[in-house]
Amino acid sequence: MLSLHFAAICQKINNLSASMSLTATSLMLLAVTSGCVQKAQDQAQLEIKNLQPAQSNGVYTVAGDTNLPESSRITIAAVRYLHSPEGRSGRSLNTEANTKRSILDRKIVEVKQSKWQAELNLWQVAPNGNFQEVWQANQASIKLTPDSDVTFMAIFDPASQWERTDKRKVEEPDRKNQPIEGKLLRFTNEGEKYVQVSQTIPVSLPGGKTIPPRPQAEDLNGGWGNRYQIRPEPLTSSATVLPPVKFRQTNAPLSPSEFLR
Repeated sequence: MLSLHFAAICQKINNLSASMSLTATSLMLLAVTSGCVQKAQDQAQLEIKNLQPAQSNGVYTVAGDTNLPESSRITIAAVRYLHSPEGRSGRSLNTEANTKRSILDRKIVEVKQSKWQAELNLWQVAPNGNFQEVWQANQASIKLTPDSDVTFMAIFDPASQWERTDKRKVEEPDRKNQPIEGKLLRFTNEGEKYVQVSQTIPVSLPGGKTIPPRPQAEDLNGGWGNRYQIRPEPLTSSATVLPPVKFRQTNAPLSPSEFLR
């Protein structure tokens, strides 16, 4: 009889141990899963979802999604890499010494409802009316060989979020609450964090011609313009010129109207 009671007690202990073990395992799995979800949420997500040319010459529309905070500023840029002849002929093709990059256009946009969008104009108009990229206006850069591709970049820099070019008074945000972890994380030479994503597509060099732009003052005389030219002051039609006062050549007494002058 005693052995039967002992066996029943042992069975209850085993069932309780199994239940506690199962509960502990479930709690561990829940904690691990919750930690993974939280870690995934803390990672910065920045993605280029749409990249296509617009109807205008040299204009590209770049759009994407992100989990960055609302109103975060993202820099969107289009870059074409240029190679020197020495790099093309040797093994040092992709070295930084023989490769330069030309920023064709750059815009700063704000995140709105986890989305962002920018339009980049890769072309400029030369003085003769030809379409060209910015590096083609430099005689030294013309000797370089351009890549057939253009790299579109989206960059989030936490250190510059509080700086505003429109002189709005804003407070510097708390960088601890900004998701700047994950696979997209990069570091500057000074150790500052930033997030970058890029997409490279083939883009042909500009072609065609349009109406030449009117020369501006900064285009003449090294930016000084025609300093020797003095423009005449415009005449204002609203100005009233009073007639000259005539003085009488007489010693007669003054009339009542002359007292008011």
